[in-house]
Amino acid sequence: MQLEILGRVRLSTDAGPVRLTELEHGLLASAALHGHVGVDTLAEWLWDGEPPSSVRNRVQSLVSGIRRKAGAELPVIVTEGRGYRLGEGVAVDLALWGDAVAEARALRPEDPVAALGRYDAALAVFGHEPLQGAPETAAVEVERNRLVQERLSVLEERHDAALRSGAHDGLVAELDALCARHPYHEGFVALFMLALAATGQQGRALEVFQEARARLDDELGVRPSDQLTEAQRIVLSGVPVGRRPEPLDDAIPAPEAPEHPSTPPAQPTVLGLPVPRTLPRRPDPFVGRVTELAEVRRAAEGLDDGPVVVAVTGLPGSGTSALALEAGHALRDLFPDGTLYHDGANSPGGVPVEAVVTSFLPLLGVHPEAVPASPRARAGLFRSLLDGRRVLVVLDNVTGGEDVTDLLPAGPGSMALVTSRRPVEGLGAGHRVRLRSLDPAAARTLLEALVGADRVAEAPDAVDDVVRLTGAVPLALRLAAARLSQRPDLGLDDVVERLERLGRTPGTDEIAVLRESLDELLEGLDATAQRCVAALAHLPADAFSGWVAGAVLGDPAAGDAALDAMLEASLVEPVVREDHDTQYRLHDLVRAQVRAGAARGAGAGTAAHPDTRRETEAAAAAALARSAAFLEDRPHRFLPVAPRSPELGTPEPRPRTRRRSRRFFRTETPLFVALARSVASQRPDLAWRLLDDCALGTDAASDLHAWFEAEAEVARALSGADDDSRLGAAHLLLCRAWLLQDRRSASREAHDLAEGARPRLLLLGAHGAAAAASLVSAQASTSLGRRDEAEAAIATAESSIGRVSDHTLAAWAAIARGTVHNDYDELSDAAREFTRAREILRDTPRTVAYALATLELSRARRRTGELGPATLLVDESLEILSGVGAVHMYSYALDARAEVSLAGGHATEALDEAGTALERASASRDAFLTARARRTRARALLALGRLGEAEAELRRAVEEFTALDRPLSVAFTYQVLAAALDAAGDAVGASEALRLEQTALRRATASRVAAPQRRSPGPA
Repeated sequence: MQLEILGRVRLSTDAGPVRLTELEHGLLASAALHGHVGVDTLAEWLWDGEPPSSVRNRVQSLVSGIRRKAGAELPVIVTEGRGYRLGEGVAVDLALWGDAVAEARALRPEDPVAALGRYDAALAVFGHEPLQGAPETAAVEVERNRLVQERLSVLEERHDAALRSGAHDGLVAELDALCARHPYHEGFVALFMLALAATGQQGRALEVFQEARARLDDELGVRPSDQLTEAQRIVLSGVPVGRRPEPLDDAIPAPEAPEHPSTPPAQPTVLGLPVPRTLPRRPDPFVGRVTELAEVRRAAEGLDDGPVVVAVTGLPGSGTSALALEAGHALRDLFPDGTLYHDGANSPGGVPVEAVVTSFLPLLGVHPEAVPASPRARAGLFRSLLDGRRVLVVLDNVTGGEDVTDLLPAGPGSMALVTSRRPVEGLGAGHRVRLRSLDPAAARTLLEALVGADRVAEAPDAVDDVVRLTGAVPLALRLAAARLSQRPDLGLDDVVERLERLGRTPGTDEIAVLRESLDELLEGLDATAQRCVAALAHLPADAFSGWVAGAVLGDPAAGDAALDAMLEASLVEPVVREDHDTQYRLHDLVRAQVRAGAARGAGAGTAAHPDTRRETEAAAAAALARSAAFLEDRPHRFLPVAPRSPELGTPEPRPRTRRRSRRFFRTETPLFVALARSVASQRPDLAWRLLDDCALGTDAASDLHAWFEAEAEVARALSGADDDSRLGAAHLLLCRAWLLQDRRSASREAHDLAEGARPRLLLLGAHGAAAAASLVSAQASTSLGRRDEAEAAIATAESSIGRVSDHTLAAWAAIARGTVHNDYDELSDAAREFTRAREILRDTPRTVAYALATLELSRARRRTGELGPATLLVDESLEILSGVGAVHMYSYALDARAEVSLAGGHATEALDEAGTALERASASRDAFLTARARRTRARALLALGRLGEAEAELRRAVEEFTALDRPLSVAFTYQVLAAALDAAGDAVGASEALRLEQTALRRATASRVAAPQRRSPGPA
């Protein structure tokens, strides 16, 4: 039996052709093409995806009809699994075609004469339009076009073999006819030119080239392919064309080596078909985006595993198109079969996807008259033409509402690069690249490349202002630079002045076109998201956490939805920092645009300035409710939490881990401080509590200066005579005192502030806070060498603690009393108090108070020569402090560890440990720890015999301790300096250092007549 599909579908037996229906012809054709067919496949093939309700029964009926009508001994079609295949006795012309083509291609490189015969035999089998008589469905149309394109490729190879074998008779006429039928098939045009040249018609050959180039440019907007330009070069060179030793395609020069030589240049996968290169030129200059380009390149590494789709999104003007073009040109060698490009921005109303497919098909070699009428068939043909080829499809400026699935490759080897402002629904991109603003260095480089180094050198400060005012958006920078190109009399300072008038006169500034795009983007959000953007744009801080969106809207679920919408529109960017929770920030241009729009509306009288005070206050209240949960389990708690007002709401759920709590305060402190200043005049009750919470989390905060500035502003707002204002003022005094003592070592000022806060707190019944004030006063007095004052303050604190039963404060009181004993060499009493503090906190050992008691007990043990217990205790303290994230106190413990190492005779280890503590103390601007770690480092240098370095460090430490008014610390440092000078042979200098030690000791013990004289290496 014989089945023909390369023409009219026909089944023939020994008795002659079998009369079959259209559906039966279609079923046999599908089996011939696909080998095995199932019901689902046939539903698309026979009924265009709309099969009858009983499709399985219908298919079985068709199979039965074919078998019955064929009436042969051997079955035409057999059942296999859940589908069907042709019987073994059925010969298909498609197989004859494939065998003949394979034989011809094998002979063509070495024996074009023999290959010519096999090509003619193959073309005799396939001489007409295939699949005639099959159903006119999209799937059939796609397969028909694929077969037609395959025949054209074989026909091109046949004529190339004829040209190379010298069989020129009738070749010119046949190629002329083919070019007339397929004017965009550059392979036929190239062969036509070579055939003309081979028969002595070089002039006509060059005319054919000029006509083809004009046709391609006018109708398709592309340049001639490498194959066509190579044919022109051969004609112009006068080299004989007949009997060339290699095929025409081998004459095409290989593409330049790629940037990464490990990836060899790919060769065209389908010979003879056009190789479109429609990508516009790459942007100049292109700056930055190294990481994003690397992401695209990494995505391309998966080409052999399947189709690759990369989605690039970003704010208008962020450079999505520039990145796509740069990546497309950089990856050119990976796509030897061409690059297709479509820019959606060229048509404001958008171009239907089927129209884009239609424009791509001729570029891939399909004659305009052969483009299928059905959109589904066109899409199927497009995917078929990409199948087995390596093509890059760049879809630029796609709108979010378009379904571009039909433009995406479906098989391995090809890649789509899609740019849009919002994520495109249904894209199925396996790789997503989100563009943000340029980093400052790249933005400066771009601006310098655009305006010239001379102009940048004239106003270097203005460069930073331009970058800031344009939000480091590439398009905004280019537009600003274009202004300077038009006006050589202007400088960057003039551009800054114009940009600072952000939108006051709509449409007149350099980046007005960008602002219009931003307005369109904002208007595309729903009303809730727009309200959220407006509130966030007026927040007093740049970065905000996800919960803030829900706070300003009064609905967490609505906040999440609004944040998702803003992320999709690239209006916000994630802020990722080490040891912080992820936050977000509105893009600078978006914030400026929203604020400017509000200001214009208010000024014009057409709309009131959006009053976002309510949203800001809502954010402040939500911040307090949220922080309350974290403060309940705070491992660093020293000051009591301020009482909450009932209307502030229920606290958020308790955090699960202390490390999460630490990250929360490290992340949120800048926003809390800014919110406190913003709401101080309207809601001082919220403002002072926010600052109080920040002080409790200050171990994780770094900008104390900002806190002190905010505290001064909020304190001025607490001028009322009501109890809450008075309580707030007293709490802020206490917080300032504690921060000055704990973080700045400003003991004298801290003592006075704490003493001022304590009676106010007592009058208001805040006994826990009053006890904390007494303990701050005691710590400051100890640092200043005022023992009597320190002990009196501790006694006062213990009296207040007895009224509130606060175990944490009781432990801090024991630590404070132990520190006094330790400073005055009463080591057994000191050890007793530190041990008592540990006992008080035995149920909550993972706290800073427990770690500090352990650390001070280690120091006491070291000073009594018990180095084993001292080592175990200091290591325990380091482990606790690391676990709870007490970065600041950890540096103190490192210094203590160095002292233990030094006492054990390990001077080298002590030098390293003290050096690390010194670096951390300097970074955190802790003056006391800096001086203390420097002294420990000097003692290690002394033990190592590096006397000159030791002396220099000790003299510097004396200056630092003196500036801090720490007489005990000064005394001990002079004692070590005397030892260093004595070891260096400077007896006079050593004697003077000892005299100065006694002077400092007398000052430190002036308040206690019978105070012992300190001679041991204490921790002061």
